[in-house]
Amino acid sequence: MAATEKEKSPKPSLTPHPLRPLSEEELVRARDVVIQKHGGDGIVLFFRSIYVDEPKRDDLIQFLAAEHAGEKPATTPPRQVKVWFDLVKDGVPQLTETVVDVEAGEVRRSKAFPPYCQTSYTLPEFAMFQEACVSSELFKEAMEEFALPEHMTVTIDPWPYGGLDPDENIPRYMQGLVFARDFTNKNQDSNHYSYPIPIIPVMDVATKKLIRIDRLATGGTGDSLYPSKRGDKPKKLFEHAKPAEYVPELLDVPQRADLKPIDVTQPEGASFKVHSDNLVEWQKWRFRIGFTPREGGVLHDVCYENRPVLYRLSFSEMTVPYGDPRPPFHRKQAFDFGDGGIGRAANNLKLGCDCLGAIHYLSSVITDTSGKPQLAKNVVCLHEQDNGKPHIRRPNKKK
Repeated sequence: MAATEKEKSPKPSLTPHPLRPLSEEELVRARDVVIQKHGGDGIVLFFRSIYVDEPKRDDLIQFLAAEHAGEKPATTPPRQVKVWFDLVKDGVPQLTETVVDVEAGEVRRSKAFPPYCQTSYTLPEFAMFQEACVSSELFKEAMEEFALPEHMTVTIDPWPYGGLDPDENIPRYMQGLVFARDFTNKNQDSNHYSYPIPIIPVMDVATKKLIRIDRLATGGTGDSLYPSKRGDKPKKLFEHAKPAEYVPELLDVPQRADLKPIDVTQPEGASFKVHSDNLVEWQKWRFRIGFTPREGGVLHDVCYENRPVLYRLSFSEMTVPYGDPRPPFHRKQAFDFGDGGIGRAANNLKLGCDCLGAIHYLSSVITDTSGKPQLAKNVVCLHEQDNGKPHIRRPNKKK
């Protein structure tokens, strides 16, 4: 008798899987090992990311082959966690990568990077930029060149700066794009991008001090890259500008009222099954969902009818060049994965906004700058969509 599809699919292994999600306990254990190894008097550890150090491919393939065959793996790759942090001594940070075997409680390898190597920014680093600007006399003097309407306030978007020459020890910089925002509508989603102020403050991240203010060419009649002379009247900005809003509640046009509600329901639930170690089974497919601070969602060991299709699938990078080669516009091009970490900036997904129907949410554990675990809730949602074709309905069983 031919085996059924259920019999063909291997049962989830009782052995803890090497690709299982990082737990809070593992994160704390890795952090404590790093502190014991690298900490000391006069040393501050600034933690950037802590996540699973995936096993070597050859070792993992052997484990997966046994799993696919429904056999007990001969060996299980060690459970290792990668820790990225700045080792700060005498105010000088050194980027360090350490891999910890959390089951043995030991450091397996550690590497300190030279000063010209810079990793991604953390959310606290981005967050401190606004305060550094508004408290800077350099920034205040630059803003005195402009006169804003009374109903507007200043808002600053922190941006990665990028490097100049990889062979030079360039300080770690951050830049800001400055805009005005209409605060009278009391809506945080009001579009401030329609009111750009033509300056870019540049900050040294280590000192948290502004080092200069760059000027922008605006294309306006008589506009210059050079600041106004002292004694000149402030240049009036946005006197005749009109808002360019995009959120429905701020638009001056009537909203459409001819669309009726669409409810996506699955009264029998979803057709997929998610196991505790993030193994997903759906029809003839099976795969594992991982999550890293840099990449966000990652798919591992994608199989169809138990045949391996993909070993690992993730986005490596995303960037949007804004198309103006004139300095300093050319620096307005973030590498969204490498510069900030798409996983660290992942949204907390919500029903009806990002996913529909019968949804399964996956959360992840990340670290704060002190190395303590933080729950990134609902950073992945799993749901089903059809392609519009009619479904064959199973007949109801007779009672």
